[in-house]
Amino acid sequence: MAKLRWAGAGVLLFLVIAVDFTGKLMSILADGVLVAGVVVLLLPLLKATK
Repeated sequence: MAKLRWAGAGVLLFLVIAVDFTGKLMSILADGVLVAGVVVLLLPLLKATK
C-alpha cells in the first residue's frame, strides 16, 4: 500500500509540472498568433508609407 501511495504522489507531482509547462507553452503560442495577426494587419500600412 505504501508503494501505491508513493506512485500516486509521484504521478500528481508530474502532472503539476506537466500542466504548468503546457500552460506556458500555450501562452507562448497564443502570444505568437496575436503578434502575427498584428503584423498581418499593419503590413499593408507599412508598405504604403514607403
